Amino acid sequence: MKLFDNYDAVMFPEENLIFITHYGYIYYIYDLKYKHWRKHHNAGNDRITIGNYQDVNEQEIRDAVSGKMPAKETDFMRLCKPLQLSIQNMLALLGEDYPNYMNDRSVYRIVHAFLEESNIRYKSYLRLNTLFNNARSIKQDKEQVIDQIKKLCFEVIGRDIFKKEIKIVDGHDPSSYFWIMPVRVIDYFDTNAVGAVAGMRHLEISIEEDDVAQYLTPFLFKYFDVALKANKRRAGSYWIDDDGNERVSFEWYLTHNFYTYDSMMHIIRDINDTIEALLSGNNNEYTAVLKEKRGTETNKLLYAKNLSDEQIDEYNNNRPKEDDTEMDLIIDFYRRFVYRIEYMMKVGKENGYDLISFMGP
Repeated sequence: MKLFDNYDAVMFPEENLIFITHYGYIYYIYDLKYKHWRKHHNAGNDRITIGNYQDVNEQEIRDAVSGKMPAKETDFMRLCKPLQLSIQNMLALLGEDYPNYMNDRSVYRIVHAFLEESNIRYKSYLRLNTLFNNARSIKQDKEQVIDQIKKLCFEVIGRDIFKKEIKIVDGHDPSSYFWIMPVRVIDYFDTNAVGAVAGMRHLEISIEEDDVAQYLTPFLFKYFDVALKANKRRAGSYWIDDDGNERVSFEWYLTHNFYTYDSMMHIIRDINDTIEALLSGNNNEYTAVLKEKRGTETNKLLYAKNLSDEQIDEYNNNRPKEDDTEMDLIIDFYRRFVYRIEYMMKVGKENGYDLISFMGP
């Protein structure tokens, strides 16, 4: 049965199920025997041929939803348990229920960040519903709501996720981040091939590529070992110079850049020396380089939670040539980075991993 916006309902009689599909991909499932809805665990990825399934009539849909025919996807989201919903589903429902607040970009961003950082997201979603209901009943404005969300966020997560800092993400962030973790090469035929490198994924951290460009490349480029076998054996990562010589260099996109633990210890030593130089007001070989602006974004924008798209565009069009990030933020980032790398090497060594990989987005 055709529903709306390329959504269809079909019957899988052998299993007593109704599938709700979008362009043939399964999103929601109704169990006719137990009379309950659920969001498909692999929603949007499993495709079926609708024509091979039995059609569903309007009355069967009405019976499944207890009355009114669904007219939009959020109607199906509401039939599922909140713990089955994605962040985008939760944002869609909150936007539909509390448009006066969620249509404000600042509120939307802070809610998105809260849900993204929450360990048990559906609990945070339910708390947000209560918060918005109370705010609406007593007619709080957006600034009061933002203040309430920040307090709730700290209560639920236990830390201030909105504090100003150069972020280090635990685990794998698939967007514009570098991925850093202990590894060991299994197959040297091509050290960038699938299956050639084993990684300690549970120790992986992610750092935004602009932050890598601004604060880490002076150290990474200096200590990148072009003669290291693991780096030389990355197929397709070398180039030929004007003299016809084969060259190997640090690669920015989806390529392992390998560092031995000795090289990483040199990087840590230089970072610690740079911290001391920044604290004392002295200079070393890195302090001047760190003042030069690198990367596609600005750290100031990464911390700006309330800028409009127009303000962001204006700032980027007049991007400064020098980095103006506060020294305390840089030092704090370096100390956290050093701690993570030292921990990686300690645990990696215990488990037979002898290299640290930096791979760009």
